[in-house]
Amino acid sequence: MSIVVRRATTADAELVSALNADVQALHAAALPWRFKPPGPGTFPPKDAEALLAKSDHLTFIAEVAGEPAGYASAEIVRRTETSFHHPFAMVHLHHISVRPDHRQQGVGNALLAAVRAAGKEQGITLLSADVYTFNERARAFFRRNGFSPYIERLWDR
Repeated sequence: MSIVVRRATTADAELVSALNADVQALHAAALPWRFKPPGPGTFPPKDAEALLAKSDHLTFIAEVAGEPAGYASAEIVRRTETSFHHPFAMVHLHHISVRPDHRQQGVGNALLAAVRAAGKEQGITLLSADVYTFNERARAFFRRNGFSPYIERLWDR
Protein backbone atom coordinates (compact mmCIF):
# COMPACT_ATOMS: atom_id res chain seq x y z
CA MET A 1 0.00 0.00 0.00
CA SER A 2 1.42 3.34 -1.05
CA ILE A 3 0.57 6.44 0.96
CA VAL A 4 1.00 9.77 -0.81
CA VAL A 5 0.96 12.91 1.31
CA ARG A 6 0.66 16.29 -0.33
CA ARG A 7 0.28 19.86 0.80
CA ALA A 8 -3.32 21.02 0.60
CA THR A 9 -4.29 24.19 -1.26
CA THR A 10 -7.40 26.34 -1.15
CA ALA A 11 -8.73 24.19 -4.01
CA ASP A 12 -8.92 21.33 -1.46
CA ALA A 13 -11.30 23.19 0.86
CA GLU A 14 -14.28 20.94 0.16
CA LEU A 15 -12.17 17.81 0.68
CA VAL A 16 -10.63 19.06 3.93
CA SER A 17 -14.09 19.99 5.17
CA ALA A 18 -15.35 16.48 4.40
CA LEU A 19 -12.30 14.76 5.95
CA ASN A 20 -12.92 16.68 9.18
CA ALA A 21 -16.27 14.94 9.68
CA ASP A 22 -14.78 11.76 11.18
CA VAL A 23 -12.93 13.49 14.00
CA GLN A 24 -15.79 15.96 14.49
CA ALA A 25 -18.20 13.04 14.98
CA LEU A 26 -15.88 11.47 17.54
CA HIS A 27 -15.66 14.72 19.50
CA ALA A 28 -19.40 15.39 19.29
CA ALA A 29 -20.20 11.88 20.54
CA ALA A 30 -17.90 12.26 23.53
CA LEU A 31 -18.71 15.89 24.41
CA PRO A 32 -22.07 16.78 22.81
CA TRP A 33 -22.46 19.90 24.93
CA ARG A 34 -19.18 21.24 23.51
CA PHE A 35 -18.92 19.94 19.94
CA LYS A 36 -21.48 20.15 17.16
CA PRO A 37 -22.12 17.00 15.14
CA PRO A 38 -20.73 17.02 11.61
CA GLY A 39 -23.04 18.59 9.08
CA PRO A 40 -23.32 21.39 6.54
CA GLY A 41 -22.63 24.11 9.13
CA THR A 42 -19.73 22.37 10.88
CA PHE A 43 -16.37 23.39 9.36
CA PRO A 44 -17.93 24.20 5.98
CA PRO A 45 -15.71 24.50 2.89
CA LYS A 46 -15.58 28.31 3.22
CA ASP A 47 -14.04 27.93 6.70
CA ALA A 48 -11.63 25.28 5.43
CA GLU A 49 -10.67 27.59 2.56
CA ALA A 50 -9.97 30.44 4.99
CA LEU A 51 -7.75 28.13 7.05
CA LEU A 52 -5.92 26.88 3.97
CA ALA A 53 -5.23 30.45 2.87
CA LYS A 54 -3.37 31.33 6.10
CA SER A 55 0.38 31.56 5.59
CA ASP A 56 1.12 30.28 9.10
CA HIS A 57 -0.90 27.09 8.63
CA LEU A 58 0.25 23.78 7.18
CA THR A 59 -2.37 21.37 5.93
CA PHE A 60 -1.64 18.01 4.36
CA ILE A 61 -3.84 15.41 2.69
CA ALA A 62 -2.96 11.71 2.64
CA GLU A 63 -4.14 9.54 -0.23
CA VAL A 64 -4.09 5.78 -0.61
CA ALA A 65 -4.58 4.45 -4.14
CA GLY A 66 -5.73 7.93 -5.17
CA GLU A 67 -8.44 7.97 -2.49
CA PRO A 68 -8.41 10.59 0.32
CA ALA A 69 -7.43 8.78 3.52
CA GLY A 70 -6.91 11.60 6.02
CA TYR A 71 -5.59 15.04 6.71
CA ALA A 72 -3.55 17.02 9.20
CA SER A 73 -3.60 20.75 9.88
CA ALA A 74 -1.03 22.57 11.97
CA GLU A 75 -0.07 26.12 12.82
CA ILE A 76 3.37 27.65 13.01
CA VAL A 77 3.52 29.47 16.33
CA ARG A 78 6.26 31.98 17.06
CA ARG A 79 6.47 33.64 20.45
CA THR A 80 8.74 36.51 21.35
CA GLU A 81 10.52 36.73 24.66
CA THR A 82 8.49 38.01 27.60
CA SER A 83 9.25 38.45 31.24
CA PHE A 84 7.84 34.93 31.73
CA HIS A 85 9.44 32.89 28.95
CA HIS A 86 12.18 32.72 26.37
CA PRO A 87 11.36 33.18 22.70
CA PHE A 88 10.38 30.00 20.91
CA ALA A 89 8.81 28.58 17.80
CA MET A 90 6.74 25.44 17.47
CA VAL A 91 4.37 23.69 15.14
CA HIS A 92 1.03 23.07 16.84
CA LEU A 93 -1.03 20.26 15.36
CA HIS A 94 -4.68 21.32 15.51
CA HIS A 95 -6.28 18.51 13.49
CA ILE A 96 -5.28 15.05 12.44
CA SER A 97 -7.89 12.64 11.16
CA VAL A 98 -7.69 9.34 9.32
CA ARG A 99 -10.71 7.80 7.62
CA PRO A 100 -11.88 4.71 9.57
CA ASP A 101 -11.13 2.29 6.72
CA HIS A 102 -7.52 3.54 6.53
CA ARG A 103 -6.62 3.42 10.22
CA GLN A 104 -3.76 1.28 11.49
CA GLN A 105 -2.12 1.40 8.05
CA GLY A 106 0.48 4.15 8.57
CA VAL A 107 -1.60 7.07 7.27
CA GLY A 108 -1.43 8.98 10.56
CA ASN A 109 2.33 8.40 10.75
CA ALA A 110 2.76 9.68 7.19
CA LEU A 111 0.72 12.81 7.95
CA LEU A 112 2.67 13.46 11.14
CA ALA A 113 5.96 12.99 9.28
CA ALA A 114 4.87 15.58 6.71
CA VAL A 115 4.03 18.08 9.47
CA ARG A 116 7.38 17.44 11.17
CA ALA A 117 9.28 17.84 7.88
CA ALA A 118 7.51 21.12 7.10
CA GLY A 119 8.47 22.43 10.53
CA LYS A 120 12.09 21.36 10.09
CA GLU A 121 12.19 23.20 6.75
CA GLN A 122 11.58 26.34 8.80
CA GLY A 123 14.07 25.37 11.50
CA ILE A 124 11.35 24.29 13.94
CA THR A 125 11.65 20.95 15.72
CA LEU A 126 9.20 21.51 18.58
CA LEU A 127 5.83 19.94 17.80
CA SER A 128 2.78 20.12 20.07
CA ALA A 129 -0.77 18.82 19.94
CA ASP A 130 -3.87 18.89 22.11
CA VAL A 131 -5.64 15.60 22.70
CA TYR A 132 -8.81 15.00 24.69
CA THR A 133 -8.52 12.51 27.51
CA PHE A 134 -11.51 10.54 26.18
CA ASN A 135 -9.64 9.86 22.93
CA GLU A 136 -7.39 7.01 24.02
CA ARG A 137 -6.66 5.99 20.43
CA ALA A 138 -5.23 9.45 19.68
CA ARG A 139 -3.36 9.56 22.98
CA ALA A 140 -1.70 6.21 22.20
CA PHE A 141 -0.87 7.39 18.66
CA PHE A 142 0.90 10.48 19.95
CA ARG A 143 2.79 8.52 22.63
CA ARG A 144 3.97 6.03 19.97
CA ASN A 145 5.24 9.01 17.98
CA GLY A 146 7.36 10.45 20.78
CA PHE A 147 4.93 12.91 22.36
CA SER A 148 4.77 13.24 26.12
CA PRO A 149 2.46 15.29 28.33
CA TYR A 150 3.68 18.73 29.35
CA ILE A 151 0.53 20.52 30.51
CA GLU A 152 -2.77 19.48 31.96
CA ARG A 153 -5.93 21.52 31.47
CA LEU A 154 -8.73 21.06 34.00
CA TRP A 155 -12.32 22.22 34.14
CA ASP A 156 -15.18 22.35 36.58
CA ARG A 157 -18.58 22.21 34.92
